[in-house]
Amino acid sequence: MRQPAKFADLILDAPALRGAREDTVRGMLTAAKRTIESVTREYEQKLEEATRQVSTGKLWRVWASDQRPKGKRQIAREPVGFIYINGSTRSRGAIDFLTKEGRVASKTPGGYLAIPLPAAGTRGRRRDLTPGEWERLTGQKLVYIYRGGNRPALLVAKGTTNQRSGGYRAITRKRTKADERRGYVRGEQMIPIFVLVAPYAFRGRFSIENVLRGSGQRLGVVFEQEAKREMDARDRQSSRRG
Repeated sequence: MRQPAKFADLILDAPALRGAREDTVRGMLTAAKRTIESVTREYEQKLEEATRQVSTGKLWRVWASDQRPKGKRQIAREPVGFIYINGSTRSRGAIDFLTKEGRVASKTPGGYLAIPLPAAGTRGRRRDLTPGEWERLTGQKLVYIYRGGNRPALLVAKGTTNQRSGGYRAITRKRTKADERRGYVRGEQMIPIFVLVAPYAFRGRFSIENVLRGSGQRLGVVFEQEAKREMDARDRQSSRRG
């Protein structure tokens, strides 16, 4: 009589299976978080470089990035990264100027845009000083100077400038007497306070959308690398325990 085939007993360790599943899920979530951190920073640097190529100074440094969750040991099913402009209204306006299309114009239809020069003393809260505000603050009258050609017109005031700050100073009787005691003659000049810019259209120098294009594909590539790295690390830990 034929004997029934013998099969090895199959023992399922439910707690171990649950633990392995949880380890795998945690590994994938950790890989996803690292992917978001890496790619977000990578594209922040791309925006910095694009800004650096079309501007002067340190405007490129206004770009910043962050991600959630933040803690090294914290993970989430949907980690997110974001890139933003970490700067003042002027910084955001400068980035808009470089990346969008628009028109620079005065708030008054058909008027000129008055840009304060160093002599206007625009510091702190006075950075957006207007000609009218400057006249009220100083008690001095601005004079319009047309220069012809392609040169912009100016608003000037009679006076002098501070040697240290370059800011405007009116020549008063008290100041003149103090100068005379020091044997110094302060000559009155026409000091440029504002430059007047006619309305003009501008076009962006680079496109944020173009810089970020391909980021989705890049996420997939980096996630695959991070997931393999995470699984390899867990396999090595398992082999050591075994």
